[in-house]
Amino acid sequence: MTRFPLPATLIALALAATLSAQQGDKPNEVQRPIPPEWVIPAAPLLSPEEAQRSFKVAPGFRVELAAAEPLLGDPIAAVFGADGRLWVVEMRSYMQDIDATGENDPVGTVAVLEDTDRDGRFDRRTVFLDHLVMPRAISLVGDGVLVAEPPRLWFARDTNGDGVADSKTEIASNYGGTGNPEHMANGLVWMMDNWIYSANHTVRYRYEGGDKFTSEVTVTRGQWGISQDDAGRIFYNSNSDPLRYDPVPSAYLARNPHLVAPKGVNVKVAPADLPTWPGRITPGINRGYSTLRPNGTLASVTAACGPVIYRGGLFPAEFHGDAFICEPSGNLIKRIHLTETDGVLSGTNAYEATEFLTSTDERFRPVSAYSGPDGALWLIDLSRGVIQHRTYVTSYLRAQVKDRRLEEGRGRGRVWRIVPENAPAVLPWPNLSKASTAELIGYLGNASGWVRDTAQRLLVERRDADSVALLQALIHSGGNEPLARLHALWTLQGIGALDRASVVKALADGDGRVVSAAVRLSETWLADASDQSIFDLVLATKNGPPAASNVIRQKALSLGVAASPRKLAVLAELAATDGRRPLMADALVSGLAGQEEAFVQLVVANPNAQNAAAPIASAVAAVLHAQEAPRIDRVLATLARPETPAWARNAVLDGVEASLPRRADGAKVSGKLPAEPTTLLALAAKPETPEGARAASLLAQLRWPGKPGEVVTAPLTPDELKRFEQGRAQYVALCANCHQPTGQGLAGLAPPLVNSRWVLGAPQLAAAVVLSGKEDGGLVMPGLRAVLDDEAIASVLTFVRNSWGHTASAMDVATVAKARAETATRAGAFSEAELSRLAASP
Repeated sequence: MTRFPLPATLIALALAATLSAQQGDKPNEVQRPIPPEWVIPAAPLLSPEEAQRSFKVAPGFRVELAAAEPLLGDPIAAVFGADGRLWVVEMRSYMQDIDATGENDPVGTVAVLEDTDRDGRFDRRTVFLDHLVMPRAISLVGDGVLVAEPPRLWFARDTNGDGVADSKTEIASNYGGTGNPEHMANGLVWMMDNWIYSANHTVRYRYEGGDKFTSEVTVTRGQWGISQDDAGRIFYNSNSDPLRYDPVPSAYLARNPHLVAPKGVNVKVAPADLPTWPGRITPGINRGYSTLRPNGTLASVTAACGPVIYRGGLFPAEFHGDAFICEPSGNLIKRIHLTETDGVLSGTNAYEATEFLTSTDERFRPVSAYSGPDGALWLIDLSRGVIQHRTYVTSYLRAQVKDRRLEEGRGRGRVWRIVPENAPAVLPWPNLSKASTAELIGYLGNASGWVRDTAQRLLVERRDADSVALLQALIHSGGNEPLARLHALWTLQGIGALDRASVVKALADGDGRVVSAAVRLSETWLADASDQSIFDLVLATKNGPPAASNVIRQKALSLGVAASPRKLAVLAELAATDGRRPLMADALVSGLAGQEEAFVQLVVANPNAQNAAAPIASAVAAVLHAQEAPRIDRVLATLARPETPAWARNAVLDGVEASLPRRADGAKVSGKLPAEPTTLLALAAKPETPEGARAASLLAQLRWPGKPGEVVTAPLTPDELKRFEQGRAQYVALCANCHQPTGQGLAGLAPPLVNSRWVLGAPQLAAAVVLSGKEDGGLVMPGLRAVLDDEAIASVLTFVRNSWGHTASAMDVATVAKARAETATRAGAFSEAELSRLAASP
């Protein structure tokens, strides 16, 4: 091992600090040099065979090489074709040196790898599509390939059978931006619900045949990589946050525009400080001076990406459903063991003081992981020294790169396969591209999640009329493999042939995953007022294994669309019996738009409804957020009724408190009411009671017209009001899925806009943030420079500066135009520290 001399590092740091050489350098941040006792090994360029020997894998497994340079170079993502070929996205212009020279050169490719002699090693390469600028993701759909080249999403096809694309149709022109590539849209995974989802993007896509796709706004998810489990729940992460997921399909939480701080999407599975245990000292990390242990190893994830839920069927049973996380900065693969309790997942390190896979090769850079068709765990290894984008490179990291010559070794890349030690040398898998419809339906029960998913996709794409009866028969057979029935349901839905009889049969299934899906898919009939029997069948579903809470929660979600006159009474009863279960409050209230106060009255009238405190609070908060004085009076009148039990009065007060806006740090700020809250004032007149004292505290945090000391602001002009309404539509289309209709944001996804200093501060600074984006604590808002013109940005900012109790000035187009010009050459998002510095400047 070599100890590198400190003078070179210190000189580089001093020079960079003097010249402000690196964008990643934070103002007044001390970049401490490497401690002299750290002994840092050299970082030689290893051959694939040498790199293979650098691995330490969990007992019982081995690592195999499936592909390497020169067959491929700079791979970042891949997908297996139904015929077994591997389609690889190569981002050949990414960080070819520390200054990102040639980043926008059109040298990216999509290459197809084949194993022609079936020895387990790919040996043939065909370039399907080239001349791409920073391609990001790929998905095989129909007779073509979705390819992400932000800001464009292409559907490329080979129409003459030579293996090379000769047709390219633009599906979207706003698939992410062209700024910082660490925060561009990616993923493109066909999920169980037949929508194609992305990470870092707010649109999902659905294939309609030919070259036609429909799209729909959704929430943004994670940073790089996206996966699903056997139930179709979506998982993702961001660089400093190892794993999150959606226990609730996100569309439900958007249907009540007044639901405050909804929970159920972007839920943290594992803590951000989950320890990491690299197999080598890791000084070459961007902010190693503050993120490493005293021994120089990475303490917790800083580049977490490419997550996958293992669904292969080849590993031992205890691995099934666990998450594998790529950590390229730490040269490791982390396994997170998942446990489900009361319908909510939690994750812990699967190993004590070690990882599933570590390497002593500093250039081992796993960026994407997949559960393959053979049941193996597949890794895409970028195999290079420099992975941090120049936008964030610090002087410290530049010195690290130069000291160990980490820029060397361009155009390399490996594909690794991890299998049990006792697995055969060559693992076969079915060629689904040649499978008949009946064979594909048989594969819906395969042990491999990839096989099941691909069989479902192919069936949906074919839309074969003969498949309908076979799928229905599978559901009605009640066979031994519940996942086959689950996929059969979603396949019928995907081809537009889902029938009531199949849903009814599935509602009585013995597997909770099948029942939950059946409840969700029953909504077509629940919304039909003439079909009351389906309502009773949904109510009668058994809350069986493997997760009873998921079935109950799905009932609450789906009954929200019911046209039955019994809907409110049933939801109130669910609140009374199961309101304490995780995520139930928002599941119930999400389907109660405009009916929240009636729901509260029904629940409070139930003498055995103590479990319903959280649903009551959520409903009350929604009523207050709607800002309709008569409704607020009705729901707060509950406090004055002598028959209202103490627990229910406290729940109502909890709702008032929950309605208060919060800053990004969680601190409450003053809320606004449309009229004087007479019931709260009467309660506060009894300060000797706990409820009266609490009411008085809440009143101090509320404003309303006529309240002593309330400042009256000038209303918007007619032109400004027109801009406000235009901005409302823009906000709903582009912003609400992350920042929420309430402006309260979503934990781990987007900060609150309510009382944000950047929303309400200097107009030109607010415009600059929208144009260029903002990052803070791992959360990144992409810039909208390429998405919205000046008029649209002025409109949306006028809306957010005058909503949710805000009374700031309207935004004018000239201010936005000036901000656009002044940020025209900016490459990345603003940081919190940078904005603070700009706000303090003259």
